[in-house]
Amino acid sequence: MKEKVLGVLGGVGPLATIYFADLVVKMTDAATDQEHIAMVILNHSSIPDRTEYIIDKTKPNPLPVMINDAKMLEEDNCDYIVIPCNTAHYFYDEIQKSVSVPIINILEETVKYCERTIPGIKKIGVLATDGTIKSQAYQNIIKKHGLECVVPEKEEQQSVMNIIYNQVKAGREVDIFEFHRIIGSLKNLGCDAVVLGCTELSIIKKDFKISRKDIVDSMECLARASILACGKKLKQ
Repeated sequence: MKEKVLGVLGGVGPLATIYFADLVVKMTDAATDQEHIAMVILNHSSIPDRTEYIIDKTKPNPLPVMINDAKMLEEDNCDYIVIPCNTAHYFYDEIQKSVSVPIINILEETVKYCERTIPGIKKIGVLATDGTIKSQAYQNIIKKHGLECVVPEKEEQQSVMNIIYNQVKAGREVDIFEFHRIIGSLKNLGCDAVVLGCTELSIIKKDFKISRKDIVDSMECLARASILACGKKLKQ
């Protein structure tokens, strides 16, 4: 059987891209080097900021750069493409139209994982960038699955953005108590699960070894889907 190659349209952001690749390796049931997934990783960190453009269309548009990167991965004979950035999925349809290679959708895989693993789930809280929240990307997919989506109130959303941009992306210490407080607020609103809908937040889950089943990491969901799509087995 032909080996499947996974193309990673990365750099959005750089640390999250490297963490995604690390997750794929660690979550694959492989006893030898040869049993792992072949990956072509394009860690293109100069792609313009996605949230800036979604909020203010006068800012540089990242779409042409991401389309070009997707075409490069297609030319490298990748069988699947992933974009380890939730906010970048605002551009998902346009990027997918530009290539014939299937792009695994991180938002769709995350919501499907919530449904599979949390019995009786009705309400999902989402922590994400302003761009993701404003685009209604998660809200639309969660609604499509017949579930209710809850996002943080304005002040708490500002705090989420501070954690993402001024702490994780900036390489500074994370206020883990504030992180958990915001999650607690969403749980108090009746959320059965809280999705980490920004890959910088996934890094917090890793660094602080958070293992709660009601905190669903979108990056882990993308890694699982990628492993299975490429014909490999998940490590138990």
